[in-house]
Amino acid sequence: MHFRSLISLAAAAALLGGCASAPDVRQVTAPEKNAGIGGNTPAGTVDLAAHKLAGAPGDYELRARLLTIAPDGGAAAHPHAGQPGIVRVIKGTIVEGRGSAQRVLKAGDFWMENADTTHWFRNPSQTEPAELWAVDIVPKKK
Repeated sequence: MHFRSLISLAAAAALLGGCASAPDVRQVTAPEKNAGIGGNTPAGTVDLAAHKLAGAPGDYELRARLLTIAPDGGAAAHPHAGQPGIVRVIKGTIVEGRGSAQRVLKAGDFWMENADTTHWFRNPSQTEPAELWAVDIVPKKK
């Protein structure tokens, strides 16, 4: 099995189950800087080189994190070139923006982060935190 197929299958099995919906979206302002994001320490990582997968990038690892986004917290616009991933909303509501488009994601919904993804996200609640399960491929820390 090719490396890309294996990673796609693993990520899909771990995270899929919901489908992003776009109910009536009120415009939310993109954060100017990252704020209110907790849980950035990985829940676990897998060294891809150790598995000797055909075509596997040896300097990368698969990382899983459970992120807590404080009320009105979020991430400023950022690219994902070289860092593909899938993020699933576990609790609460998140507004994600790509270019001029915005969408509302609720528990069970997810988004993909491909090489051409540049986006931001924000928890629009003023009282309730949101939780995200994020799985991505990142360069190993040296």
